[in-house]
Amino acid sequence: MVDYLNENCVCTYLKVGTFKVVNGQKQGGNVASYFCLGDSAVIHAVPGNVGAETFLNEARWAHEVRKAALTNGTNHQSGKVDARKYRDHIKNAHAERYHALHQAGFWGANNQALPPDMPRLANLQAQTHWLLGSKTLAKLDTVYPVVWRQILREELSNLPVDRK
Repeated sequence: MVDYLNENCVCTYLKVGTFKVVNGQKQGGNVASYFCLGDSAVIHAVPGNVGAETFLNEARWAHEVRKAALTNGTNHQSGKVDARKYRDHIKNAHAERYHALHQAGFWGANNQALPPDMPRLANLQAQTHWLLGSKTLAKLDTVYPVVWRQILREELSNLPVDRK
């Protein structure tokens, strides 16, 4: 997993919630992971703590969706990328994953439309796919507060880590 991430990602972090470190062990807090382009546009996000296998699968999904969007959006004669086609490919990928994770009546898996409001009864990952399909390629600074507050239901904080 580390090799894949090192080859395909640049890793960084931003503390946005509160937690304590007691005897070297983190207590409390939550986590969300984001896969972004160089301009901070969010390709994918993973809310909450997940296992290594799930995280790697989500990283691969983000990487493959970005590659496919680039292929789909590129005029192969001129080499220019059609931003609309690129964005639409990513939007449709999120809609597809949303429907696969949360099949709900009218908005069933065969319909690529997303419901107009965030589906509060869907699981965290489905809600995140809804968000990223609804606000495709939004910048990280506009996405992370929504993930943190509305999906993970945490409070944002810029307080320093409490060490004991």
